[in-house]
Amino acid sequence: MKKLRKVISVILSVVMAVTSLLTLCAYASTANLRYFERGVLTDGQNTAYYLIDKDNRTLYLTGDGVTNARTPDYPDAASGPFAGRTDVTCIVVEEDVARVGDYVFANMKSVDTLEIQSNLLSSSSSMSSKAMSGDTALRHIRGESSFLSTDILLQVVKGALNIASGNWIQLALNGFNIVKEGVSEDSLSNEVVHAMVSDYIMTGDEVFLGDLDQTVALVQARELETCYWENAYHHQYVSHIAQAESCTTDGERMYVCSVCGSFYSERFGNPLGHSYVYETLYEASCLKEGISKGVCTRCGDVKFVSIPATGHTEGVWSMVKVPTDTEKGTLECRCVDCGEFLRQAQVGTSNSTYYKYKVGLNASDNTVSSVVSSLTQANYLISVVKDGVVLSDSEKVGTGYKIIYSHIPSSKVTEIDTVVLYGDVDGDGLVGEDDFDIMNEYVGGKTSVIENGSVYKRAADLNNDGVIDAFDLSLLDLQISETKALDQSKPQY
Repeated sequence: MKKLRKVISVILSVVMAVTSLLTLCAYASTANLRYFERGVLTDGQNTAYYLIDKDNRTLYLTGDGVTNARTPDYPDAASGPFAGRTDVTCIVVEEDVARVGDYVFANMKSVDTLEIQSNLLSSSSSMSSKAMSGDTALRHIRGESSFLSTDILLQVVKGALNIASGNWIQLALNGFNIVKEGVSEDSLSNEVVHAMVSDYIMTGDEVFLGDLDQTVALVQARELETCYWENAYHHQYVSHIAQAESCTTDGERMYVCSVCGSFYSERFGNPLGHSYVYETLYEASCLKEGISKGVCTRCGDVKFVSIPATGHTEGVWSMVKVPTDTEKGTLECRCVDCGEFLRQAQVGTSNSTYYKYKVGLNASDNTVSSVVSSLTQANYLISVVKDGVVLSDSEKVGTGYKIIYSHIPSSKVTEIDTVVLYGDVDGDGLVGEDDFDIMNEYVGGKTSVIENGSVYKRAADLNNDGVIDAFDLSLLDLQISETKALDQSKPQY
């Protein structure tokens, strides 16, 4: 039985030795890798990076290699990012650190050494007196003399050792050692700082960041790759545009290694935005929206846009009922665009209404629209009426017609003119053969054809001498034959 146990023991020893040898061989090419833990301290405005060398139990605080680091403040010692850690004995503050805030290194009970490689205690940089609160094992500080000869550093050390009062002598009695002849060579290289900020792994005699087993596997795999030698990649990338900038996306440039086919891409430019050309499908009206169609000239994207309703536009007033001496008339306002009724007003005559004769019409251009446009006044509606009916714009204005001036704000008729168109003795708005026949009968003795004292008799008195005779008849003949136009501007007697 003893011999059996001895044989088993020997076999197990051999197995363990072989296993150890295999493990050693597996890690032979990566034996000089060092394991680091990395991270970032930031509050969105202040940022610093840290690296913890697990082999040497050293914490490095640094920037990104370009911008000086500034850590945020933490509310108390228990909230510090490293509070309670015992795997760090040395803290190195790198050269590009401009500020260490409250409680950043608080409650790190195993830290006995602080090395300041930056000018933290200058006028433009600072280290909070609370930064190392509770670091009761701190006994050594290394740094240039110019960095350390300040009361601020005294406050930092006193905060770490929880000394409420005292001076440098008191600190010396506690076994505190300050080295002012210079800093050590233990500092991060630019490559390591780059590795901290960028997300990649460094191998060989440098450092790797991440899981050890995974890193070893990655190192062994990429050593077999065509473009990897001398502990670095040597790709020969050729670039081409994989996707040009479009209306909604930026461009993409592809880089492909001509040796091994490795590739990556990067974005460039900015989205161009759509360039729409619009056409109206449905016009907007007073109460309904219209629709416009837009087509992008670059990508063909289509969108539809509503066109706001225009709303009613108050138009000119019109008279729909002529006022009389006993009844009021009615004025009506409609929309210029759609003709919809908007509002109305009552208008009447009064004893103060002004009556007169209206002369000066152009016998060849005497439509209602022409006459009214020449008489237009602000706040007035001017209507032409014949036999109690309001005439349309295209109708002729002749002798005996009424021109009514309605003042809209006051709803009153302020003036009524009786039209006299010389030569129009039958009141049809025309000067022609019919008028000549009537006047010829009158001159020949048939006076009943033109009522005495009427407006038509005034229209027949072409030379304005109070008598209708052959002289007037000859003037009318000249008008009809277009030899000489009648003078329509003569005042009435």
